[in-house]
Amino acid sequence: MINTKLLLASLLATLLSACVTDKHAMTVNPQKIYDTVSAKYPAEKNTLVFVDAPEGFVAPKLANCAVEEGVDNADVVAITSALALKTTIVIIAGDDESLTATTLTQALKTGASKINGSKAIVIGAIETQKALADLAAFNGVALEFIDAPS
Repeated sequence: MINTKLLLASLLATLLSACVTDKHAMTVNPQKIYDTVSAKYPAEKNTLVFVDAPEGFVAPKLANCAVEEGVDNADVVAITSALALKTTIVIIAGDDESLTATTLTQALKTGASKINGSKAIVIGAIETQKALADLAAFNGVALEFIDAPS
């Protein structure tokens, strides 16, 4: 009886630790990103908007859903505000490429009237490049994609 309880407790602990561990986390260094873009465009002013993703397995997916549903998000406002200035190149990067792409999509949708004529560089977001490029072109935003520097 005691061995069965110990075995069940061990299995439960293993299951919980597996749920907490995120093996697909992308490690991004914001300073390297900024330096890479500054080297490519030395005469331009750059503004970096870094979308922090919550840690864990479920939390990034919940954050993605919240952004898609239009819940107030500081990163959406930051991207929209930076694009509205039109005086700098806005660099958009983040820990989780899916969350970064969703956040940029929401910013392009909500700030469409303010951001026409601006330029942005997206770091990563490989799976959503076509959709983001189409939405940006529709809103008059010049969008460029760069792989995350290592």
